[in-house]
Amino acid sequence: MMIKIKRNAIVYLLLSFFIICNTSCEKQLDEFSGSNAGEELQWDKISDTRSALMGSYGLLRAALFENNAHWVYGELRSGDLISYTRSDLKAMNNQELNASYPLIQDLTNWRNFYAVINSASLFIERAPEVLEKDSRYTPLNLRLDIAQARVIRAFAYFYMCRVWGDVPLITKSYDDESFIERPRTDYRSVLAYAENELLTAVKDLPYLYGVSPQSYYEQNSGAWRKVLFNKLTAYSLLAHIAAWQGNYINVDVYTQFILDHYNEIGITYLASISNLSGTAGIFSNNYGAGQLLSISSAFSNGEASASGHIEELTLANPLVSKQYPDLYVPKDSIVNIFKDPNDTRFGIDTISGLTRTNYFTNYSGETPIFSKIKIIRDGSSNGNYAIFGSNLIFTRMEEITLLRAEALTVLGNEDQAITLLNRVKTQRNVRNYSTISPTPLIIEIFNERRRELMGEGWRWYDQVRLNKILKVNPKISEMIDKGGIYWPLSDDVLSKNGLLTQNDYWK
Repeated sequence: MMIKIKRNAIVYLLLSFFIICNTSCEKQLDEFSGSNAGEELQWDKISDTRSALMGSYGLLRAALFENNAHWVYGELRSGDLISYTRSDLKAMNNQELNASYPLIQDLTNWRNFYAVINSASLFIERAPEVLEKDSRYTPLNLRLDIAQARVIRAFAYFYMCRVWGDVPLITKSYDDESFIERPRTDYRSVLAYAENELLTAVKDLPYLYGVSPQSYYEQNSGAWRKVLFNKLTAYSLLAHIAAWQGNYINVDVYTQFILDHYNEIGITYLASISNLSGTAGIFSNNYGAGQLLSISSAFSNGEASASGHIEELTLANPLVSKQYPDLYVPKDSIVNIFKDPNDTRFGIDTISGLTRTNYFTNYSGETPIFSKIKIIRDGSSNGNYAIFGSNLIFTRMEEITLLRAEALTVLGNEDQAITLLNRVKTQRNVRNYSTISPTPLIIEIFNERRRELMGEGWRWYDQVRLNKILKVNPKISEMIDKGGIYWPLSDDVLSKNGLLTQNDYWK
C-alpha cells in the first residue's frame, strides 16, 4: 500500500509539472498556471484524496529542492559557504541578486510556491466531496487531511515572506479562466493568515498517524512517521513565524510546548555528534523517528536524486568523483567559527595540532570539503553520477532549543536561556557559557546556531533576526531598513502580472 501511495504521489507531481509547463501564461499570477493536476481527479473516492494530498507534499518538496533553492536562499547571502569558481553562486554570496544569471532568474520566480498553495487550496475545497461519495473516507480522515493541507499552505506562505516580503495572498484555488491578477499583500498580513491557518490546523493534527486501532490510509504509524506533518510540525512553524515577526512572547509559548511534548512523537531531544553527521545520521531516513519538520529523500522510496541536495554543491573528491566543490568553507572561516579546541564538530588540538572533525573532509588539503551532510548511495562514490538521499531538515530539537534561548534572552530571562544554550554546547563538548563571558549572550546564541546549523539553510535568516535585535552588521542593518533583505522579482513574474512592482531596493 505504501508503495502505491508513493507511486500515486509521483504521478501527481509529474502531471502537475507537465501542466505548469504547458498551459497558457497570459492570465497568471506570474508564469505559473492556476490549473492543477487536482482538477484531473474525480474527487469521488479515497484514492483521490490520498493522491492529491501526497501531490501537495510533492509540490512542496519540488519548490524547496529545485535549483537547490532551500540552501541557496538560506546559506549563500553573506554566508559561510562560498563559491569555489561558479560566478552565479559568487554573485549571491555578494548580494548581487539582480545579476543576469539563469539560476538567479529561476530563484527570483515564485511560481513553484504558488503551485503548492494552489494545490493545498484545491484540496481543502474539494476533499469534502469525497466524504459524501465514499464511505471508506471518514470524517476523521477529512479532518486530518485538511489540517495537513493548511500546514502545507501556511509553510509555503511563511517561506515566501522570508524570501520576498510582501506577496499576493490567495486563499482560494484558481484556474486559467477564473484567475484575476492580484497585487502584493503586506507580509505582516500574510504571516497573520499563515499563523491563523496553523492555529486552526493544530487542533486536528495528531502527534502520530495511524495509531492502533485507527489506521490512516490503511497504514500504521511506522509508515507515516517521517512522511507527514504533525502537531509539533505546526508548533515549530508557529514559533518561527513569531520569531520572524519579532513576537518573542509567542516564541516562548510555542517552543515550550514543543519541549514539553517532543516525546509524544518519539524523537530524540539532542542528537549525539555521531548522529549529527554521517551516512546514518539525522539527515538519513534510517535515523530514529525523524525530525520536527523534514522533507524525506529516502532511497527506499525512490526519492533520492543527483540534484536538489546540498551534497551536489558541497561534496567533491574523495567522497564523489568531482574535482572541486561548488561551495566550500575557507579554512580561516572554519578556525574563526569553531574556536573551542574540544568542539566535536571541528576542533584543533592545541598540543598535537591534529584536527578532530565531523563536519569537514580533507581539511589538510587545499580546499576543505563540507561533508557534515553526505548521504550518498551505498555510502560511497558512484562515478560521475552520485545519488544523494539526504533529508531536508527545516527544524530539529537543537534548532528549537536555540530559538527558545534566543526568545528568552530578548524577554530578559537570561538564566534559563543560558541553561538551554549550554545543553547544546555540552552535547558538542564545548565550554559552557557563563555570565562573565565577554561575548553578549544573544550573540553567543547566534554563534552557536552558526556552528550547529551550518549547511541547513539558516545562516542568512539568522543574520537578519540578529540584526533586528542588535545591529552588529551595518550592511545587513541597512538592508533591513531599505527592504534589501528580500529577493527581487524575476522579469517573468513582473511581465505576467501588471499589478506587481519590483522591490524598491532592487529597482
